[in-house]
Amino acid sequence: MGSNGLGKAATLDELLSTCIEMFDDNGDLNDSYLPRIVLLMHRWYLSSTELAGKLLCMYRNASGESCDE
Repeated sequence: MGSNGLGKAATLDELLSTCIEMFDDNGDLNDSYLPRIVLLMHRWYLSSTELAGKLLCMYRNASGESCDE
């Protein structure tokens, strides 16, 4: 069985951006489990503190503030 249908792996930044984009303007999710999966499984890759820092940095960048990672 080949893996022709599989794409390449996403970076953490791409994964978090995709999760953020899944929320609508009212803060509701559009029937996607990806944000829940990322929040449940993130500890396989980074600590909760690192994840929170990454999300805070993304928020600051979107708000036009500088981010000192």
